Amino acid sequence: MQLVRRVALGGVQLDEVDERIVIRAVEPAEGKGTISTVSSAAGNGQRITGSRRDTTEIKVTFAILEHGITEEGMQARAEVLEAANAWAAAASRENGGAWLTVGYKPNRRLRVVLEQAPGEGGMRDYTKEFSVTFKAYEIPYWEEESANSTVIGGSVSSKTGSIEIGGSAPAQLNVQLDNKSGALINTATVSVGGKSIAFTDLALAARESLFIDHTDRGLIRMRIRNTSGSYRSVMAKRTATSADDLVVTPGVKSISYSAQRACEMTVTWRARFL
Repeated sequence: MQLVRRVALGGVQLDEVDERIVIRAVEPAEGKGTISTVSSAAGNGQRITGSRRDTTEIKVTFAILEHGITEEGMQARAEVLEAANAWAAAASRENGGAWLTVGYKPNRRLRVVLEQAPGEGGMRDYTKEFSVTFKAYEIPYWEEESANSTVIGGSVSSKTGSIEIGGSAPAQLNVQLDNKSGALINTATVSVGGKSIAFTDLALAARESLFIDHTDRGLIRMRIRNTSGSYRSVMAKRTATSADDLVVTPGVKSISYSAQRACEMTVTWRARFL
């Protein structure tokens, strides 16, 4: 078994689905991006108005070590292929995708959906190789599996600090603001890397926590968790001038909060990579 060629979905290794599966290649493709431009007012050239990463693709190729061109041999290979396709289906769109990891990229993961599963064509050829293609749409970057975090404040109503974000692509930051004051907080602002989200009429009670975080698909949430562990949305409580998301480029970035009363702020993030 060659560890560099191992690939897993949600922690389940493909070559553990059936011992007759041998992974031949794991091939990440170049990320697909878009750059928007307008013609330069000076006459020549163009001016870049925006850029974005759209998708990242990865292809896994494997063989089935079940020889023979008999009906029994073909049936056995078909059963192994069905098992491999069932493994790949964990990342189907219906399942919301899955986290993919590979042996040669420690502490890295990619949120993928199943793009193309292999068919049974050529099953009579026992040397045939099969390929399954995955694509990352909503988070088109590899990111760290383990999160980084830092904590500021605790006994004051405002505090400033800094963090260093690694990687080579913009990262989404998550914030937890804990009410440490023992009284109600109605206004609060959190800022990271020059992006700020402010709230009014927040009604953050004593010992409750404000969360600005993201789902596995990269969708932002703004919620308060009460002392019993239940959540309520506060998306409607943010001000009109607030940032849409807390997405920050790599480097040393400032972080801060300001609230009516004493709070503690925890910032977590995973570096992302082109």
